[in-house]
Amino acid sequence: MEAPEIPAMMLALVLSFGVIVAKVMITQLIGRMNRQINQVSQVKVEALGRLKAAQGQKMIIGKNKMLLDKNKSKLDKKMSRLKKEMGEMKDEVSARSESRRVS
Repeated sequence: MEAPEIPAMMLALVLSFGVIVAKVMITQLIGRMNRQINQVSQVKVEALGRLKAAQGQKMIIGKNKMLLDKNKSKLDKKMSRLKKEMGEMKDEVSARSESRRVS
């Protein structure tokens, strides 16, 4: 081996080692990034699941409110009709009692 070959071989060895270290570091960086992507993806899936559940609850609440409003309006109509009937009955009773007094 001649003198210029030894430094060239040492330089090639150092550069090869540098390339190997860079490759290992890049592989670790890619692995870390993949884990972060998976975590974000999992959080996204969980958030979408919670959103879907909340939307379902909102729809159920809306339907229940609509049914309650419908029942309330029916009961209000029935109550007003019954109050009207009670008023008519009271008028009839008072008219009967007055007709008995007159007689």
